Amino acid sequence: MNSNARSGKNAVQEQKKQLVKAARMYAMCQKAEVENPLDVTGLAVAAFEDMPLKQALVFLRTNEQNIKDLAWAFKNSGSAEEFEQRVKQIKHLPRDR
Repeated sequence: MNSNARSGKNAVQEQKKQLVKAARMYAMCQKAEVENPLDVTGLAVAAFEDMPLKQALVFLRTNEQNIKDLAWAFKNSGSAEEFEQRVKQIKHLPRDR
């Protein structure tokens, strides 16, 4: 595997980790009944991922549906195994939901 393929794979893995972290924060904000959970999530992503706020907000808006879907999976899971099952359910939902 060449270095470009490896770096591309690493970038995808990093983005997946960021999505999961953002979804967890979003789910926590919803549970706490925060007025603007996506905005608070953006602040958290910017702070904890050490990225500019504008970049964090663009990341969230670009991936908003994925974050909401993963947040749903977090809220409806009691274990890591259940979370994996919920993620599989999300993958099989119709794209026009």
